[in-house]
Amino acid sequence: MYDSELQALRREIETGGARPSVIDDHVDALLTEGRATLAEDLLASLSDKAEYDEGMFSIIHAAESVDDTPYVSALLAAFPALSASSPRWASIVLMRVLNSSQAQHELVRQLRDASAPIKESVRAMCERINEVSPEFLSKTVPVTLAAA
Repeated sequence: MYDSELQALRREIETGGARPSVIDDHVDALLTEGRATLAEDLLASLSDKAEYDEGMFSIIHAAESVDDTPYVSALLAAFPALSASSPRWASIVLMRVLNSSQAQHELVRQLRDASAPIKESVRAMCERINEVSPEFLSKTVPVTLAAA
C-alpha cells in the first residue's frame, strides 16, 4: 500500500500538476501507513515543476510532522538530489529549518558527521540563500561552518 501510494503521489506531481486535493489524499494515506522513510520519501518528491505550490507545502508539512532528529536526518539524506533537481524547494525547506532554532541546532549537529556530498550541497544552498536573502546570514553561518 505504502509503495503504491508513494508512486501515485509522484505520478500526480509529475503529470497531474500536484493538485492540492489529490496530494492531500496521497499524503494522508502515506501518513496512515507511516514508515521510517516517510519524511525522506516526501522530501524527495518535491518538484520545482509542480503547478501548485499548495501541494508542495502539504508535502513539506507532512514531512515536518516527524521529530527534528529524524526529520533533519531525512532532509540531509535527500538534500543532494533535491537541491540538484528542485533547488527552489530545497531552499524553502532549508530556510524553514534555519528559522527554527531547535531544528537548526540539530542540522548543525548532524551536518558535522555528514558525507562530503551532503555537506557540499547544504553549503552551496546556504550561499545561494545568502545571495538572495542576506538577512539569513546569521542563520546560515553556523550551518556553513558545520559543513566545512
